[in-house]
Amino acid sequence: MTTNKMILESLSNELFIELFELFDAVDLFRAFYGLNTRFNSLLIHLRGYRVDFRSIFKEDFNHFCRTYLPFIINRTIYLRLSDNEDAPYQYAHFQSAGFIFDQFDNLRYLTLENVSSDPKINQFFFSNLYHLHNLTHLKFINCRLHTISSGDFQDVIDQIWNLPKLTHCYFDFCSRGTSHFCIPTSVSTSLQCLTILENWWHSNKFVDLLKKTPHLR
Repeated sequence: MTTNKMILESLSNELFIELFELFDAVDLFRAFYGLNTRFNSLLIHLRGYRVDFRSIFKEDFNHFCRTYLPFIINRTIYLRLSDNEDAPYQYAHFQSAGFIFDQFDNLRYLTLENVSSDPKINQFFFSNLYHLHNLTHLKFINCRLHTISSGDFQDVIDQIWNLPKLTHCYFDFCSRGTSHFCIPTSVSTSLQCLTILENWWHSNKFVDLLKKTPHLR
């Protein structure tokens, strides 16, 4: 055991940083933070963090949000929230912890999974997407946005189409019992890959969408 520890700690800081940046921040901090001051320093000063909250216990979620996330929030490049049976009410807990999208200055990948909207969730998650200036990939997976009004839903779509660096967008959701997707009012200058599930289109609406998304590949 001592030999293995010596071999591990003989690796350079640069190599540790390259390895650490490949893994999820929740697992990294759980495994390495507190072992020694060197690991603590390396973990806090990584260039980018991937934060995946799928299948995390509430206690671990609360501990990570309270203890570690405030120190790495402006270097978090990947965030995935998932409100499922393994992690129920995660969106509400994330909101109550005081985090807002404005704080994620360098977020590039955002996945929202199993969102069941209510007025507070709508205001918190969907009213300030426009702050995510560095976002390149956005995914909605199995989301139920039944409480979003048609006007607010239009605003969400317009915010997304105005994100300056967004290249990939994936929509898997239903809203207010309709299968119609709102046509954005702005032209996206960056979107290249777009997936929209469970929606049907009138031909003229589909043409309108293509006009608002001229850089699709």
